[in-house]
Amino acid sequence: MPAPAFGALGATFTVMRGTQAVSLIAIIGMTANFISEMVAANNAPPNVLVGTLSVVSTLKFNYFELFLMNT
Repeated sequence: MPAPAFGALGATFTVMRGTQAVSLIAIIGMTANFISEMVAANNAPPNVLVGTLSVVSTLKFNYFELFLMNT
C-alpha cells in the first residue's frame, strides 16, 4: 500500500514522527539504565520513577502495536 502523497509537509510530518519515536525509545532506555545503576549501587529507585517508566513503556508499546496494525 503506497503512502499518501501530502507533499513536503506530509514528508516532514512523517520524518518527525519517526524521530519522535526514536527519541522516546532512547529516553526510556537511558532511564532504565539509570534505574539499573541505582539498583546495582544498592540504592532504592524512587517508586514514582519506576511507575512512570512502566506506564510510558506500556503506552508506547501499545501505540506501536496500534500503528503497525493499521499500516
